[in-house]
Amino acid sequence: MFLPMPIRFNPPRAAALLAASLMAACAAPLQPVADFGAAADRLARDYEPFADGIGKACERRLRFKALGNAGPFDDAASERDARRQCGPLSKEAGTAALFAKALSAYATALAKLAGEKPTALEREAKAATGAVDQLEDRDGTPIFDKHKVDAASRLARAAAAIVLQEKVRRLERATLEDNRDALAVVVGAMKTYAGAIYAGQLRDSQDVMEGELRRLVAASDAPTQADVQARLPWRFAQAATRADIAAGELELRRVNAFSTAADALLAAHTALIDHFDRLDGAKRLALVADFVNLVEAVRGDAQAL
Repeated sequence: MFLPMPIRFNPPRAAALLAASLMAACAAPLQPVADFGAAADRLARDYEPFADGIGKACERRLRFKALGNAGPFDDAASERDARRQCGPLSKEAGTAALFAKALSAYATALAKLAGEKPTALEREAKAATGAVDQLEDRDGTPIFDKHKVDAASRLARAAAAIVLQEKVRRLERATLEDNRDALAVVVGAMKTYAGAIYAGQLRDSQDVMEGELRRLVAASDAPTQADVQARLPWRFAQAATRADIAAGELELRRVNAFSTAADALLAAHTALIDHFDRLDGAKRLALVADFVNLVEAVRGDAQAL
């Protein structure tokens, strides 16, 4: 069940604050790359709940359907059946999570190489190499086929190399160019999973819950005052169902916002390559700043859940 009572949030203001805090901090020699890496890492981490949420959305849809079926109802049996039917999605979800780890590893490695103060490098190296190991052992799936898994492996391997090569003190254009294609494949696969698979489960769940709400409203009808007491359970149940529907709508907006931010990520990465010779000492790059703002908007919706 989604959490009710969303937190108030002002995405434009928060985006401006994040952009200011990122770009007003001690400038790295390649500050736009550092800003890009920090925002890309945030986006990857905000993607992780999509992997965890797909099974929950599937199970919620099936359990709501079971509530409306004729015949005896066993809640425990309904839960077991929903978990069994939604089981195949777990493999897609696990791979989706690994793709987010690969993107996060690449993003943090770029930030480090751009000149940010190194922090917890051992942890970052372990995270990157761990993602490589898991991806290389992962078979392809209908959404994350072998070509896409290999691209994620290449991206994670590049991140591990960046972090572990302590003699490297400066980022080169070739590092970005060499990983552009793999990054595009990884981000594209993440968008497909979020926009087609996860969002599809959310929409199906929304349809079922809206149907259940209509049933609750109909069952709440009390022809006379004497009938009200018997209808109270159906009336009280409407509030929780409406809260779930509202949270589902918010989650769908998060998915759409992620897709927009993912496109901005690739555009920003390309801009870093195209303007690389002019990045040294630059405090900002327009497409990177746009990407940072979009990421904070995604985070705002996440905090409202």
